[in-house]
Amino acid sequence: MKRGQLQLKHVAAFRAVITGGSASEAARALGLSQPAVSKIIAQAEDYAGIQLFDRRLGRLIPTPLAFKLYNETNVLFSTIDHIDQIVSRVINSEVQPIALGSVPLLAVSLLPKVLPDWQRRTGRSILIHTYDTPNLLNVLSAQRLEIGIAVGGRQSHGLETAALIRSPVYCAVPKDHALAQRPVICARDLDGVDYVSLSRIESVQAGIDRMFLVENVRPNEVMQAPLMAAAIRMAEEGVGVTLADVFAMDVAWRNRLVYRRFEPAVFFDYFAVWPKNREADFDRDELIALLRQAAQNMLDQAEILVDTL
Repeated sequence: MKRGQLQLKHVAAFRAVITGGSASEAARALGLSQPAVSKIIAQAEDYAGIQLFDRRLGRLIPTPLAFKLYNETNVLFSTIDHIDQIVSRVINSEVQPIALGSVPLLAVSLLPKVLPDWQRRTGRSILIHTYDTPNLLNVLSAQRLEIGIAVGGRQSHGLETAALIRSPVYCAVPKDHALAQRPVICARDLDGVDYVSLSRIESVQAGIDRMFLVENVRPNEVMQAPLMAAAIRMAEEGVGVTLADVFAMDVAWRNRLVYRRFEPAVFFDYFAVWPKNREADFDRDELIALLRQAAQNMLDQAEILVDTL
């Protein structure tokens, strides 16, 4: 072994000494002899080129650097503990939880309309993780999730997609706003009007920005909200108007805002995505169909609400 090539056994031994308080306790925890532990510690120091312990009266006293390394390796060893749990479940034929990723807005709007009943029927445990779309696609590409729900219609290498819904974008207006009485709000109506923009990280605002540019319209962007749900909450508080789809409308207080059709038409595309060539141990097609139907129901309700003056 070349200098500097530490192995897991070296880190495990030095952590055991710190945790146990002595080489003898570390030896007992690791199932080794005390001389073997001392030898592994000496090798670790030699390979790393640092001193982890002071030798005093036959005892190993951790240096400040050792405590720092101990803290830094906590994440590694917690991950190893998690691997042990996974191996144990596999050996005991336990069913793994389904790891599902979602953009935050759908985690609080669409998923609660589908997952509770689906979980009760299937008996499957579900782990829900939230990411913005770029990070969600990266995590799916690394096969750390089994399925995800994203926005934007992006294609990514190594992933399969299925369309869920194309949601129109509506204009969300405080009830006491001057635009609230208009049945349709056009882009030119927002010129100079206080406006809460949407996330540019996920590029949902990018299409709107292009539309404003084409229409030669410059709203007064008083705030940019990282989440569509946050933007619509700001509109509720009278910060300005915003643009919202059916899922943002679902999480808003309906007695504070009115929703109007917006022209020119802008749409947000939502899709299910999963790693290519990865077999699912659940009925993925059924889950996607349920999500699609629930999204369509939400769109039908939104259309009724938008037409109410």
